[in-house]
Order: sequence, then structure tokens, then C-alpha cells
Amino acid sequence: MNILNFKLKGLTCSACVKLVTSRIKKIPGVQEIKIDLGTGAALVGSVADINIELIKLSLSGTNYQVMT
Repeated sequence: MNILNFKLKGLTCSACVKLVTSRIKKIPGVQEIKIDLGTGAALVGSVADINIELIKLSLSGTNYQVMT
């Protein structure tokens, strides 16, 4: 399994986490997503190679930003 760790900016509530999770889950190959609302830390596990640009693309049009 490939693991991608990054931080998210703009998360303020559990609804934010739910929206981000649903967007990222749509990326083919994603199997696991863990997001810590307090710190903004995110972990995405996948069977395919997923880069940070795919994550950013999945969140386009939202108020959430991937911090690299």
C-alpha cells in the first residue's frame, strides 16, 4: 500500500472532514483516509500511485488547501 501524508488548511468542523474524505475517496485506488480535524494532518492509503496533485485536483472548487 502506498501512503501519502500531508496537511490540510481550512478544516473547521466535522462536516469539512466529511466533504474532504468523500472527494478524496473518489480517486481511483484510494483505500484509506484518515484526517485529524485538530491538526489538519491527513493520511491517504492507496493501492495505486497517487500524488499530491491528484489530491489538490480532487479538492478544487472548495475552501480546503493541501499544504506541501
